Amino acid sequence: MNKKGNLIFLGIMVLLVVGGIFMYTKSSTGEVTTKVSESENSVIEITSEGFSPNELTVKSGESVTWTNKDSKERWPASAMHPTHTVYAGVNYDEEGSFAGSLGCKSEGKAKDGAFDACVGLKPGENWSFTFNQKGSWNYHDHLVSGNYGKIIVE
Repeated sequence: MNKKGNLIFLGIMVLLVVGGIFMYTKSSTGEVTTKVSESENSVIEITSEGFSPNELTVKSGESVTWTNKDSKERWPASAMHPTHTVYAGVNYDEEGSFAGSLGCKSEGKAKDGAFDACVGLKPGENWSFTFNQKGSWNYHDHLVSGNYGKIIVE
């Protein structure tokens, strides 16, 4: 009975360790991460895996900075791909567009209030945007449209 008890205890410990490793690995990949901003300028890293964190809650008037930590260019912009017109309060009918984005006047120049970098960020570069519209705002990488995230503005 003592050996059986020890084996059961050992088995449970192995399951806990393996489960803990799995959970740590899952959360460290940036697949399902959420962060609540604690400052007026939060940072989201862009890697080959996507955005980290991929969901962020901020207060109205706070800025978020996207930093390209990948070896390739990345372009953060409001959903939907490729027009980038989901973020409210922008005159998307204003003249100009760039690379399919109606949020851009031209390369690197966003329309007033548009949530769009309007250019690919080179490795190491960053771009900031101040969120003044309350709501839940999906965004993506215009160059890798399968990479997406969400900013919740309270």
